[in-house]
Amino acid sequence: MNDKFYDDGLRFECNGCSYCCRFEGGVVLLSAEDLERLSRREELTPEQFKKVYCRTLTDDSGKKFLVLKTLSNGDCIFWSKDLCGGKGGCSCYDARPAQCSSYPFWTKILSSEENWNCEGKKCPGINRGSLHSKEEIEKQLSVYQARLPL
Repeated sequence: MNDKFYDDGLRFECNGCSYCCRFEGGVVLLSAEDLERLSRREELTPEQFKKVYCRTLTDDSGKKFLVLKTLSNGDCIFWSKDLCGGKGGCSCYDARPAQCSSYPFWTKILSSEENWNCEGKKCPGINRGSLHSKEEIEKQLSVYQARLPL
């Protein structure tokens, strides 16, 4: 039997704290679909979008990935303090990358209850709010896993 710690669901509700968008020096890997969707939203060609909003990241093995730029303070280039009544938020929310829309239902976070609870120490929406069924969780996980970073 392949029981998962989230068989009975998990509680998560975004409270808009922007933890996942700011400060931590996180990296948003872009897929071809993400690039196309964001380029259309910004009314740019994909090449223009890459020049303005992206950078290349090289991992330890030498593999290169297209990622969103971050500001000098670590904020995502699309995070804006002027949104949500001055609380701040994502300026491309309607076209945000799959990595962003599937948070916190990511492979590493869901790999164990310990990882889920550890992420919950940083994200105040974890273990609070709406109950997401195993099916909902695995649907978001499959969105996260299906994206092929450029």
